[in-house]
Amino acid sequence: MLDATGNGQGTYVIEAGRSGVVQVTGTTAGSKVTLIIQYDYGLRVVFAGSLTDANHLVGTLNDQPGTVTFTRRAS
Repeated sequence: MLDATGNGQGTYVIEAGRSGVVQVTGTTAGSKVTLIIQYDYGLRVVFAGSLTDANHLVGTLNDQPGTVTFTRRAS
């Protein structure tokens, strides 16, 4: 869960693999968003993208090709 500043933590599960905790820190500039996702085993991934509406972030991760979309879920 991210707070209004783009910081927070959550959990992850890798299919047929490990699970654990991620820490996220973020910055914004207008509709642009940068998230640094730090996994508990040391991997650090950077997401760079934009808010496309109130519920969606679309951009890229520095460790894989293609576009990624994050969707807000009701809590």
